[in-house]
Amino acid sequence: MKILKGSLLSFFSSGFPSHVKIKAIDLSSPDQENFYSPFSGIIEKIEKVKIGRPNKYTKIDYDVVMYINSNGKRIKVLHVEPYLEEGSEIKEGEKIGKFLESPYTAGDFKHAHIEGITFKFPSIKRYRSSSVGQVISVEKDYFDVRILDYSEAGNYYGVGCCGGLLNTSFPFGCYGGIIGDWDGSLSFLDFNLGYPYKVKRKNVIMFEGKKGLIRNWEFEASFKVLSNKPICGSSFIEVVLGYNTPPMIRVFRKPIFKEGEEIKLEDLKKMI
Repeated sequence: MKILKGSLLSFFSSGFPSHVKIKAIDLSSPDQENFYSPFSGIIEKIEKVKIGRPNKYTKIDYDVVMYINSNGKRIKVLHVEPYLEEGSEIKEGEKIGKFLESPYTAGDFKHAHIEGITFKFPSIKRYRSSSVGQVISVEKDYFDVRILDYSEAGNYYGVGCCGGLLNTSFPFGCYGGIIGDWDGSLSFLDFNLGYPYKVKRKNVIMFEGKKGLIRNWEFEASFKVLSNKPICGSSFIEVVLGYNTPPMIRVFRKPIFKEGEEIKLEDLKKMI
C-alpha cells in the first residue's frame, strides 16, 4: 500500500467496528481534498448510499462506497466521490476521487475509509512526550493544531504519549491506541484514558475508557456510533497521525487562539 508523504491517517479515532477490530484505516492526502489510490486495481462497483445519521457539520445526506479489486483482493473504500466509473483501471498513486464530508465524516479530518488490506505497526524509533503545537486552521466550532515535537514509529509521526504514538477521539469515542511502544501509563492532558486492552498485534496496545467497552462494542457502543452520540463524553480532541509529516490534533471548542500561533498543549486543559 502506497501512502503519499504528507498525508494524515488514523486507525483508532473512528468508532465503527472495523476500526475497533483493527481492520481499517482512515487515509487523507497531502492536499486533503483528493484521494490518491494507495493500490492498483479495477473499480468493480460504485454505490451511492443515502445516510440518515445526524451530523451538524455535513451539507449532504449521502456517502459513496467503492469496491476495488487489487490483485485478487476486494478492497472497500468509503467517503470518496469517484472521478472514474465502474470497470475503470486505476494505478497506485492515481487521483481517483474527492473526499466527501458526509454524515459519517463531516467534522473529522477529510479522509477515505479503507477496509480489506493488511498493515503492520512499526516500533518506536524516536520518542518524546509532545508538549508544543501550532494552530494551523481555525473554524467556528473547532481548530486544528499541528504538533511540533512529535514522536516517530517508522514513517508514522504521532503525538508522543504513554511511550508511543497516541491515536484517539476522546472522550467522544472513548477508546484509542498507542502505537510503537507503551510505557504502562494512560494519561493525556487531564484525561485518564482508561484501561489497557491488549491485542494480538505487535507494537500496539488499545485502551478503553470503560472496562469491557471494546469486548462488547458491537452490542453497545456501535449503536451510539451509528446515531453519532458520545460514548463517554462530548467531543473534545481527535488525535491523528501523519505519514512523514507532523501529526494533528483537532480541538472541538470555540477557538481562543489565532491561526499561526504556537501554543503549549497544556493550555488546552483550560478548555476541557
